[in-house]
Amino acid sequence: MILSVDEVKTHLRIQHDEEDAYLEGLILQSQGAAEDFCRASFEDDAPEPVRLAVLLMVSHYYENRDNPDRQVYLAMRTAFENLLYPHRDPDRMF
Repeated sequence: MILSVDEVKTHLRIQHDEEDAYLEGLILQSQGAAEDFCRASFEDDAPEPVRLAVLLMVSHYYENRDNPDRQVYLAMRTAFENLLYPHRDPDRMF
């Protein structure tokens, strides 16, 4: 994983451990979305914009799990893709 649960908890200002497994799942899902978008695999040494994109998506799903607002999702998704776009592997796109 390119983010640790502790990094996400610090970002979200979570001070308890009850949701660690849930956060780990969100990290894995978000990293998978980033890797799929870029057609690349990211490890611990992922570029900072990729790490920020994953953190953005994790934060969105954590903070909006009860709010299915499409506009909020589309704004997050636009920022997510803008952060990742320079890291796409064009040779693996088609």
